[in-house]
Amino acid sequence: MRRIERWIFSAGTPERLAAIRIGLCSALALRLTRTVYLSIAGQPHSLYRPLSFMHLLHSMPPWGVVLPIQVVGGVAAVLAALGWRARHTLPLAWACGLLLGGMTTSLGKVVHNDVLLLLCMVPLLPAPVSDAWSLDARAGRTKPGDPMRYGWPVQTALIVVAGSYFFSGFAKLVNSGPAWALGSNMRWVLYISSDSRPSPDHWSLFIADRAWLAHLVAASILLLELGFPIVLFWKRARPAFVAGAILFHLGTWLTLGLDYWAQAATVAIVLIDWPALVARARGRSNATKGAAEARPRTQPPDLRPEPRAAR
Repeated sequence: MRRIERWIFSAGTPERLAAIRIGLCSALALRLTRTVYLSIAGQPHSLYRPLSFMHLLHSMPPWGVVLPIQVVGGVAAVLAALGWRARHTLPLAWACGLLLGGMTTSLGKVVHNDVLLLLCMVPLLPAPVSDAWSLDARAGRTKPGDPMRYGWPVQTALIVVAGSYFFSGFAKLVNSGPAWALGSNMRWVLYISSDSRPSPDHWSLFIADRAWLAHLVAASILLLELGFPIVLFWKRARPAFVAGAILFHLGTWLTLGLDYWAQAATVAIVLIDWPALVARARGRSNATKGAAEARPRTQPPDLRPEPRAAR
């Protein structure tokens, strides 16, 4: 336990935490621009199927309440991404996103498109997220502090990402066992998805018509989810899991029509060390510029005719 505690509370950099703040708040700002919230605002009580904290409400909030919440949340998310008063704007944006997300999952079907995004923002709520790469830092309202303050929010977000995928795969094994990948489950899901559309879906049918391919896809998904905790202790494996998550959710969108771009973006935002990439890109740029300046400059050839010798 002490080793785990030391890892969670290891030193970090304000730039890494700021990169996660910028990425997650930008993704949340985009999610809050959707019109689905206004379309379900004010629905009759008979259609209201609340979950979790939404039981506190008697019915869907009215249009006149949802619109201001959506506007305030979107503006707060943009300001938090820019790092303006992020200690206040980030929690405000998160609270607005939580309520609006609760609306979409209170329609009789659990919708978890934004769950990972909102969960990964929780460690950022009390953290010093604007000590770098922010308007607050440029204005001198923040000062870099103990590196221990910047490590635990990043590590906690990593645990949230790894745990969400792992327990998703673990639930598949608990409920279905190896048959989830070795049986006909994937084929039937794809066939049903294709049949529910106005016209046959070629992506779904291409996989479902080939049993070996359906088993391979299902096994790959299961392997990806169960193996996700590897990213916690093997940094070099993180790009591979980011690519795997993007391909997974891209395939889900193509075959099932389920849009999980926010979850794929969250994985990339949290797992990739963006300040290191920026530093590496700057290093290459400076090296290229230095090599160009170090090259000897050659004078252009003199094409003027030589003067004739006097007779």
